[in-house]
Amino acid sequence: MQTLDAPVFEVRQDSDWYKEEIERREKTKEFFNKIQNGYIQDNGFAFYHESHFGIYADSKDYEIYKSELTKHPDKNGIYTFKKRSTHYKLFKEMLDDIPRISPFKPHDVFGLNNMNQSQWVGDRWFYSVKDENKIPQESIGIKIEPISYKKYLEIIVGIIEDNEGR
Repeated sequence: MQTLDAPVFEVRQDSDWYKEEIERREKTKEFFNKIQNGYIQDNGFAFYHESHFGIYADSKDYEIYKSELTKHPDKNGIYTFKKRSTHYKLFKEMLDDIPRISPFKPHDVFGLNNMNQSQWVGDRWFYSVKDENKIPQESIGIKIEPISYKKYLEIIVGIIEDNEGR
């Protein structure tokens, strides 16, 4: 498991941002479970984003959905669903139930172009930032909390030890 660089901030679990992300992740899992358990037999479903998805060419599912897929695969060997196909509309409707994320939210919280990367460790969400002085003061304590790098590494080591113990 890779670690983030210091300084590290944790997204507060009682913040709206955290709750929205958890809800989005749960609904995304539900979507893929519905797809895998109800429509796909051979793990053939390929997903790029909410309006671009299809079936792998080498899966058994290709033969099932062949009439609803494009004639030629993309560069990754995936036949995408035609926009007017029945299953495209069905899957698209299921995807519309998943809340959209704003790609600008981290910029609002941490400052413009101030974050390096994020990491989920269990149910905790961490961000590495470039300069902690550029973080808007209204974000600290409400949406995020600074965490010492030593404490962050202890959390990572604890997770690794738990995984090795299994």
